[in-house]
Amino acid sequence: MQEAPETSTKKTVMLIVLALILSALLLSVSIFLGKTKMESAQDEARAKQAQEAVASSQEIDLADKLRKITVEDVYAKEAIPAYSYAQVWNMDMSKPSGATVDDLKQVSRGAFVGLEDAFVKAEKDYGVNCLFVMGIAALESANGTICFRPNNMFGFGNRGFSSKAECIDIVARALANNYLTPGGGLYCGTRITDVNRRYAASSTWDEKVCRNVTHYYAVISQYHNSQLEMLK
Repeated sequence: MQEAPETSTKKTVMLIVLALILSALLLSVSIFLGKTKMESAQDEARAKQAQEAVASSQEIDLADKLRKITVEDVYAKEAIPAYSYAQVWNMDMSKPSGATVDDLKQVSRGAFVGLEDAFVKAEKDYGVNCLFVMGIAALESANGTICFRPNNMFGFGNRGFSSKAECIDIVARALANNYLTPGGGLYCGTRITDVNRRYAASSTWDEKVCRNVTHYYAVISQYHNSQLEMLK
């Protein structure tokens, strides 16, 4: 028996309606999934941006901290002022200057260039002011360029040395132990003029060495100030 045309039409309509509903559902699901995926991508992008912002902030903080540390380090080095001639004249040369290798590079001339480490090492090893040691050598050998014995930049005794660095080490040790330490065989005091009494025959030796040391302090102090200006 064949279905009535009316019944067949109803079924067709129902099928169409169901198909439309199913299509609508599928479309809704697709839209929902697409929206969810988009939101997820946006969330990931936001999270990435947040991480990059935090990283950037940390880098800025680190850079700022490093800058502050550098500034503080330079300020600490500013403990080496430009002493006057009179202040250097009365200075205790048995105490270290605190000058660094970079500081000495600002004042080393002639054959002293390249010996900055040796002068600073002598100060660290024996406590004697390395600017004083350099000031003596500058006077006695024209900045290490004129040595009457091989590598003897100090007019120290009547001997030569295997190198200028060895000469610096031996003379600095002799100054510290014999000239600048109470009880030392050549001790007369810790000022430049005190050392002059037993180190050199010239009565103006102390004045010339004092001028050298005063000059070194002035140049090093100016060097520190220029570094500070660059960091401001």
